Amino acid sequence: MKSSSPDSASPFKPEAYGRYYLVDKIAIGGMAEVFKARRFSDGGFQMLLVIKRILQQFSENDEFIQMFVDEAKISVQLQHPNIVQIYDFGKLRDNYFIAMECVEGKDLKSILRTLAHRRKLMPQEFAVYIAHEVCKGLDYAHKKADMNGRPLGIVHRDISPSNILLSYDGDAKIADFGIAKAQTSAYNTKDGVLKGKFEYMSPEQASGQIVDFKSDLFSAGILLHEMLTGRRLFKTDSDLRTLEKIKSVAIQAPSARNPRVPPALDAIVMRALSRDPAERFRDAKEMQTALAEHLYPATPSMTGDSLGEFMKELFRDEISAERQRLQQGTRLATDLHEHLLSIQPENTEEWTGSFTSQTLQSSPPPRRMSALLLVALVVLLPLAGIGAYVMFDQQPPPTEEPTPITSGILHVEVRPSGTAARYLLDGNVLGEGATLTQELNADQKHTLRVEATGYIPHEESIVVAAGERLRLSVRLQPVPLPPEPVVIATPEPVASPDPKPEPVAAPPRAAPPSPPRMRFSSTPAGATIKLDGEVIGQTPLTWSDSRPNTEHKVEYALDGYEIESFSVQMPGTGRRDSTGRTLTPKVAKPGTLNVQVRRGWAHVYVDDVKVGETPFITELTPGAHTIRVENPEIEFINQKSVQIISGETTRVTL
Repeated sequence: MKSSSPDSASPFKPEAYGRYYLVDKIAIGGMAEVFKARRFSDGGFQMLLVIKRILQQFSENDEFIQMFVDEAKISVQLQHPNIVQIYDFGKLRDNYFIAMECVEGKDLKSILRTLAHRRKLMPQEFAVYIAHEVCKGLDYAHKKADMNGRPLGIVHRDISPSNILLSYDGDAKIADFGIAKAQTSAYNTKDGVLKGKFEYMSPEQASGQIVDFKSDLFSAGILLHEMLTGRRLFKTDSDLRTLEKIKSVAIQAPSARNPRVPPALDAIVMRALSRDPAERFRDAKEMQTALAEHLYPATPSMTGDSLGEFMKELFRDEISAERQRLQQGTRLATDLHEHLLSIQPENTEEWTGSFTSQTLQSSPPPRRMSALLLVALVVLLPLAGIGAYVMFDQQPPPTEEPTPITSGILHVEVRPSGTAARYLLDGNVLGEGATLTQELNADQKHTLRVEATGYIPHEESIVVAAGERLRLSVRLQPVPLPPEPVVIATPEPVASPDPKPEPVAAPPRAAPPSPPRMRFSSTPAGATIKLDGEVIGQTPLTWSDSRPNTEHKVEYALDGYEIESFSVQMPGTGRRDSTGRTLTPKVAKPGTLNVQVRRGWAHVYVDDVKVGETPFITELTPGAHTIRVENPEIEFINQKSVQIISGETTRVTL
């Protein structure tokens, strides 16, 4: 659910909502709104929780309501420290709601975004700890059985950063089983219908296949990869391209982006991200154990405490503002509760309505509202002996932004192999040895100099792109030996009237070797050529300013065509070679169509072709399209022409 913050210019007015009092609005999205709430009881008892309430326009959407009911029915059976607890479910007037555990903290999506803005990566030990706690919660949910010992077969299917909540005390919890699959679910996903956030799906989920618990392990692997690298693993500019990328599972290990990731942690991530489910961890418990062993000698509890301190420092200002809003909202809600008790002490749970500080002074006693229609689908869990552990994100998930990477890696190998060289960057010594690996600021031009005894110093300009691992193979040329002196032999004297020695000719000088040449071409011609990040001209072009047998990164760019990137190796001394590419024309990005009907359901036709049933979302080529919806059961038909815009979402409600 994409959510937005409540308007800070208009403070939230606490309101009575059945047995609860809404004290602060956390977020509002396309289908539901989320509030912090208080529950008052005898003896001054108070409980802080979260109310998730379906927006009224979706209260008659049977499919969505059934999914909402399943979330409550599945979650209420899960009582684990790493899963957000569900306390209550019901319907008040026209709105269904869930009352759940409140988490004072942030979701993982907000944390990663905040770190990106500060140009920081998630500390490695915290990334491993969070993945460890997620696996603990998943293992419990996957193995949960009913009272008769029969496995419930729960699969979350939406393990993503916005559904991982981290408290300011360092605890991690899984939230939102809204699309979870369980054998007891009344709502079953239709074959081929994708549920969940596309960029966090497993290959089998992205292909519309039946999934099991190992799909959640793949999603957990995505989370760990992104926490370690600060980069989105499968995000593209199109949902269809994202799904194709996931299905291909063309993944680099985290160390390719973050060289500080050790091989052992790379192995854990890549095993979780195996294309074949059989090659992943046997279950979430096995993955959790591998992560715990990697944390050793630190323990999860020690790391959780450190994460709590990290969170409090990272969100110091937000924590203060959140507590002030909560205190103010609680004070007003307490006044409202006492006011309602004074006018009708036996029916306060039937009230709905907002409240301000002027209510008691300027408003007459309100009239009794209509009776609450409570759909008791779940039983309120007993709270005796259970501490009200309070957690939830105070702000909605932010809009997605790629995490910026500001550095790259330079790796230099010297030839001949084993040569002990000294490396200087812009005149400063970096180190010595046969190889050098160094992190450099991205997109900055540097002068690299390599020196070794007995060899001619090598010098060249380099630029490392953000996130790139630039490999250079430097072949040093030996210092030429001084020419041997020419010895002129003096012949023995002979009987000659005028002896003259024969001159000895100096050996001919060898012609200097000609440089290697590479011809760059493209179809069509005129593409700008970047070689190792620097523009050298346009195609066609013959280039010779390079050492023999050196590998370069090449990029062709031409307006109206996709950028073509590849590597090329220069030929040997005095040789010629060529390389060419056919450029791919750019295709306009599709737009997204979202079709809903206000009541019930309907078949959806796009340009007279039946494509599915409401609610329906798909991608279409930009331009004009005709949308028709039909429900033969009630003889309903409606039609509308829409203009699909590239890269944008067009919503149609009929």
